Amino acid sequence: MTKQGGDERRTVQGAGLLMKACDILDLVGASPGRWSVSELVDETGLSKSTLYRIVSALIARGFLRNARDGQKLLLGFHYLDLAQNVWAEQDLAAIAADELRRLREMTGETAYLAVLSGNQMLSLAKSVGAHENSSTAAMGKAKPVYATSQGKAFLAFLPDRQVDHILSTLRFEAITPYTITDSKTLKLRLNIIRQRGFAVDDQENIAGTRCIGVPLLDASGQPLAAISVSGPTYRMTPERVEQLAPDLIAAGQRLSLLIQAHKAKADAPIRGDIMAVGEACFHGGWPVWASRENCLYWVDRLAPAVYALPEGGSPVLVGRPPAPVDHVVPARSGGIDLVCDGNWCHIGLQEECRRTDKPLSGLETAFVRGASGALWTCRREGGRSRIGRLSSRGAFAAEWTVGHPVAAMAWAKDGKTLYALNPEEGIVYALKRGRETPLVLSRVPRGSGMPSALGIDRRGRIWVGLRDGWSVIRLDEGGDIEQVIALPVPRPSGLAFGGPDGARLFITSERLGVGRDILDNAPLSGQLLVLELER
Repeated sequence: MTKQGGDERRTVQGAGLLMKACDILDLVGASPGRWSVSELVDETGLSKSTLYRIVSALIARGFLRNARDGQKLLLGFHYLDLAQNVWAEQDLAAIAADELRRLREMTGETAYLAVLSGNQMLSLAKSVGAHENSSTAAMGKAKPVYATSQGKAFLAFLPDRQVDHILSTLRFEAITPYTITDSKTLKLRLNIIRQRGFAVDDQENIAGTRCIGVPLLDASGQPLAAISVSGPTYRMTPERVEQLAPDLIAAGQRLSLLIQAHKAKADAPIRGDIMAVGEACFHGGWPVWASRENCLYWVDRLAPAVYALPEGGSPVLVGRPPAPVDHVVPARSGGIDLVCDGNWCHIGLQEECRRTDKPLSGLETAFVRGASGALWTCRREGGRSRIGRLSSRGAFAAEWTVGHPVAAMAWAKDGKTLYALNPEEGIVYALKRGRETPLVLSRVPRGSGMPSALGIDRRGRIWVGLRDGWSVIRLDEGGDIEQVIALPVPRPSGLAFGGPDGARLFITSERLGVGRDILDNAPLSGQLLVLELER
């Protein structure tokens, strides 16, 4: 071999050889089916023999493969395995499988899941439509980010600096007469997509095919992946795309929360597993931490029964109220006060259940005690809810009126804000003292589950249990979902924080009305769940 060949061989040893292999993968990945070995020789400056050795090794390992013509090179299918492994922690394709299947059954068209790979979208999973001429794009195939609904939906929710970086690496090509071919137009479209929540590929990648896509977001609003529904333009008309948009957005929100829940299960500041204690209740609810007695009370509202979990002890049955339980609040002197069949009763660890004389109107939908021990209630009046203080003689002084039913309330630690929960609309209200107008702090997406419980932790953070959402979420100050904790039960019904330092989260749950097939996978339904949060 000549001296020049020897020099080249030395320069491509070790890290140099690895870098050359990466260069080849980048070239082929950016333009699949464009490059032949001889063309790569010209592009990289390597000798033909050296490049053949590198390409042969990459083919042998599955990173490259020959196109059908036997001349051009494509990325190998081993990349699909690696892409799946990127999501191994959350098993993204498995998480999305049911939702993709649901979209296929709802629309009859093919539903896809894809992630960003460099400046392209890589398909990870699909659920093929029922029609003979349904879209059937191959898994592992990379598509231009600017020409797909998934790609545009993903870009629209990235920070501007990341979008600019990706656009700087693009070489726009007119794949069809409808393809966007400049970054200025693409950015204008991204602004619209961000406002609408969905993107459309209107024959931009394949002539005669129209797609609608939405992003899957993490808890901070950053895109993790995207899903889409694709079909021929004569079935996927613009009118149908507009009709499908709300359902696809809801599916994306459900998947986003599922992904967050899986991540939170691994990353949440919890020491040990969720612990289930006590007997399974038909309808567990109203957990109350009694600091005087250093124990937790909760009820089975339908059995009915009252249970207690003393600190460091085992759960005990405290007593059985005379009728189904409608409301529970902590009693000033210890134990709990509860409403049974329109009457107030009191019960404690050392006290049998007894009726007390307290006024009730029969219209109350929720009660909560303030820091001073005062009793606050929500009364239903027509379609509205009036919230205010209830005196010991039954005088009700309303401070706020909201336009929806309220099922749960919780005071902020400073006593200046009362949070109220409307399950049907998924609204968390913030009611400020001295301000008549209620503020909508948060709207929980319908697909996330129905808000069923409300609690405030020792740091003043807001937590919401999601019925049929299999999770508890924590909201940030702006009302956005900041953390998701996955639960082994579908229907959390009540939240309370307690323990010696207030770092323990108690969650009651329901068993009544949960289908047998779900109970088989959620045998802890109805039990009290205990989580140790970060101190």
